[in-house]
Amino acid sequence: MTATSATIAAIAFDLGNVLVAVDHLRFCRRLAPLAGMSPEAVYAAVFQTGLEPGYDTGRLSSREFHRRLEAHFHLDLPYSRFIEIWTEIFDPLDDMEEVAAHLARRYPLYLLSNTNPLHFRYIETHFAELLRHFRAFILSYREGSRKPEAAIFQALIRQVGLPPAQILFIDDKEDFVVAARTHGLVAWPFVSPGDFKEKLVAEGLW
Repeated sequence: MTATSATIAAIAFDLGNVLVAVDHLRFCRRLAPLAGMSPEAVYAAVFQTGLEPGYDTGRLSSREFHRRLEAHFHLDLPYSRFIEIWTEIFDPLDDMEEVAAHLARRYPLYLLSNTNPLHFRYIETHFAELLRHFRAFILSYREGSRKPEAAIFQALIRQVGLPPAQILFIDDKEDFVVAARTHGLVAWPFVSPGDFKEKLVAEGLW
């Protein structure tokens, strides 16, 4: 589905590796020596099982997620230390705050993210200038649903209050882009800030 300046009336963004850079392996590399495992094994145990998805969808609290990590890896990891290594995985993504600021002058902006309370609290603290451009945050741990599930996309559509064909959604994961399109959203894959701006200009959205 093609976006045009005549039809698009709102823009929704993914968070990680679209608005800010995120490196989950940074957490895994810091936990790995404590667990006596490789970073890749830590990644598989946390992100390729039901553990992290359970936290992202609000089924586990931050404390319960921490306890389950300790139990799985046989660790005695202070909660404060866990928060530090779990959250310090984000960096600014070149130009995206400026891009959001520019677009917000013309379109209402929304955030649609698979995330959890500790990560989003970190984002709120360290990226407040970026977040101020957004009207609302549709977050997996609040919605009890994560991309590519239908419920979180429907939550976005309800929040925006426009026909989905008037909402442009940006995500770096191709399967999430495909899922968004099944709900009638206009969806683009995100490659880089420069590529994104070129698409906006080409479609008359800049």
